[in-house]
Order: sequence, then C-alpha cells, then structure tokens
Amino acid sequence: MMAGQPQKPIEIGLVLQGGGALGAYEWGAVTALLELMDQAEAQGRQVTLKAVTGVSIGALNAACIVGSRDRADARRRLADLWQDLRLDVPSFLPQPVRRDLALFGLPGFYVPRADVWAFSTWTYVYEPSLLPRTLERHVDFAALNSSETTFVATAVDVESGVLTRFRNRGAARSDKDPQDRGLERDEVARIGPRHILASASLAPGFPWTEIDGRKYWDGGLVDNTPLGDAIDAFSDDPEVDRLLAVMNLYPLRARLPRHLPEVDDRVHEIGYASRLRQDRVTAERINEFIATIEALAALVPTEALTGDAKRRIARARQYKTVEVVDIDMQDSSETDPAQQDVADDRYGLRDFSAPTIERRRANGYALAMRRLAPLF
Repeated sequence: MMAGQPQKPIEIGLVLQGGGALGAYEWGAVTALLELMDQAEAQGRQVTLKAVTGVSIGALNAACIVGSRDRADARRRLADLWQDLRLDVPSFLPQPVRRDLALFGLPGFYVPRADVWAFSTWTYVYEPSLLPRTLERHVDFAALNSSETTFVATAVDVESGVLTRFRNRGAARSDKDPQDRGLERDEVARIGPRHILASASLAPGFPWTEIDGRKYWDGGLVDNTPLGDAIDAFSDDPEVDRLLAVMNLYPLRARLPRHLPEVDDRVHEIGYASRLRQDRVTAERINEFIATIEALAALVPTEALTGDAKRRIARARQYKTVEVVDIDMQDSSETDPAQQDVADDRYGLRDFSAPTIERRRANGYALAMRRLAPLF
C-alpha cells in the first residue's frame, strides 16, 4: 500500500498486548517503529501516531510512548522503565531459577504480601504498591493527557464484567451496536497511575484497583488486543495511508504439546492470541467491503444515489481501509515451531531477568525492523 504512494501522509495506530515480562519484546519493537517514523519524516513524509492502545504491560509501554515530549523522549522513557523493571541476577544461574526469582518480588512493581496469617481470606498474592511511583518517574502524565495521540488502557469491571476503556481523549464510534455498548464502556478521564495499574491488575496475582467506586482487573481477561480503539482513531481522510501495527506476544503456531505442562502452555497461548486473529480477519473483510462499495458507487450516476442508498453509502465510507501488520514476537514463519525459546513458555511472563529482557528487546527490535521497514 505505502510503497506505491510514497507521498501520502501516514497515520499509525499501535496496539500493545499484555504479557508480563514478554512486554520487553514490545519495548524493542516500538523502538524500531519510532526510529522508522523519524526516518520517514526526515525524507519528507508526514507521519502521525494517531493512537496507542494497551493492556496490562502493554498499557505501561503505551503510557511511556504517549506520555512523552517527542519520539526520542519516548524511546528514553521506555528504556528507563525496563531498566527499573528488570532483575539484575547472575547470568550463570539457570534460566528457571532466574525466572522464578520474580516470585519474591520485582523492583519497581510489586512485593509479596506479608500477612500470611490471613491467607484463608486472600483474594490476591502480591502488592503492586511500587508501580504507581515507577509510573510517575517514567510517564509524563501532563503530556499524555494533552496529547493529540489517542491513548487507551483497558480494564474489566470485576462485578459487572464490563470491559472499560480509559482514554485521554475522543470517544469510540457512536454507531456501535447497542449490545456491544452494554458489554463495554468508554471513559474519557484524566489518566493517572491508577488507570494504568487497573489495566495491569491481573488476578489472582494482583488485587483489583478501585477507580471512582468501581473495582477493575486486567483488561486482557476479556480482550488482550484492543484493535478497534486504534482503528476508530484514524481519520476519514481518503488521502492518507493507515498502518495498524499490532505487537503480538503469543505465537500463532507451535509444536504439538508432548506433556501436560506443554498443554497448559499452549492453551494459555491460544486463549490470549485468538481474539487478535478474529479481529484481523474482520478488518480484512471490512477493507474488501469498502473497496466493493466504492467500486459499485462509481458505476452509478450521482443523481441516482438518493435517499436510503445515499445514506448507506455515506455510512460505509466512514469506515477506514487499514493495513494491519502483526509483529509476531515469537515468530515461527521462518523457523520450526519447535524452536520456540524455552524462556517464552507460560511462566516466561515472570522472567524479568536482565539476560532474558535484553534478548527479548533485541529480538523485538530486529523483527519489527524486518516487518515494518519495507512499508515506509
């Protein structure tokens, strides 16, 4: 799409999944994307980051991106955030040991509960009491709330089950199906650390986070890939290229499980990744639908398009043709699925050890460069 029309402005939507320590892949991939945006502008392209949506660790990364002065500042804030989150442990320790050290707490994020005498009444295991201060250090919330880039962090209401989108600006489409509006809620808010914490409150590890009297858990429990919010933020301008970059932390393909732990891991992967596949197919069908409507409308004399037909065509044109690019962090397209890194199993979500974090950052950067560079 973009290679054929190099002078068109580019609008970019960025979708960041939840996945604990796998979010280091997003750090690397987003760094690559921001660098490519800088390079495109240096060559005379107009490039606009229209939206960044995130869940859980993706919401932390998203807050650093939108809560910054410019793209260079965003890269610095992401690097500093992950410097605070990583566990600096001896590299000679076996990977399972390095991974499981996070069970005893994570700098800048959480500590284990101390009231073991009340274990029978626990509804969570860790206190994420360190995270708000970490966010205040690494996110410019004033910049985030005044940004022209739409920021969305999702969380689910514990009692009603309603998926809630905390956004800094704008609103979702007003023409959403009423049934969807009953299951989802949009709240334009002055975003602060608690909104990010709510999105990252994954039960039963962490407690729900209360905001305005409602209790929230991690939005990934309902939808780990908020594509629609990013698509809604694109303009209706027909003279722009729209690129939706989706940072997918879970593999589509994997080898057949050989024992119960691998079955558990594969069920976990499919559960968190399947909604993305469905949404991408839907987006591609909408693209084909719009192109068909445009082609048929061009064959009909303008004076013949009246009444209900004219209204329906106008409404169809409100949808946008979007190029969706999945950046599959555990990519198996060029390798045997059996080669998936052992550190990226279900329990790899808690591997915040420095060697693993650095490997994921580097791999995310390289993969995003390979997938995105040709589009610019």
